[in-house]
Amino acid sequence: MLLLREATDNDLTIMMAWRSNPLLYEHFYQQTEPLRWEEHLSWWKSRNKDWRTFIIVLYQQNRFRDIGVITLGQLDHWSPEIGYYIGETTLWKQGYGKEAVNLALDWLREHGYKHIHTTIKVDNKASIKLAESVGFIRGMEARPNELYYYMREL
Repeated sequence: MLLLREATDNDLTIMMAWRSNPLLYEHFYQQTEPLRWEEHLSWWKSRNKDWRTFIIVLYQQNRFRDIGVITLGQLDHWSPEIGYYIGETTLWKQGYGKEAVNLALDWLREHGYKHIHTTIKVDNKASIKLAESVGFIRGMEARPNELYYYMREL
């Protein structure tokens, strides 16, 4: 079973570890090397009320385990943006990403949102497959080597 909980300052260390894994950041548009603490902290502090960062928590065998991140941004906009990753790479390809994205879509519906979008690097086949499996529609190129996906109706 998965659940989402809002990230706190206590989660910065694990998020930095995940985001410093080349298997992950090779799919991030603006990151090309492991993070430095200062830039990670700056990213965290730059988030305002229009952003929510959630930790994906796996409940299994009577234990809670943090396994990834869902970010919902531009919540002051008619079409917020979603970002997601499973940081625990040993858990890839087990359906947790899809389940977590569906939980985030439920959160958006509960808060009255009707539309959403995301951008995905063209070589991130797993993320593209996940987005399309939950109903995202491929749009135009967002930036070089990055695709824009959207949902018309949540």
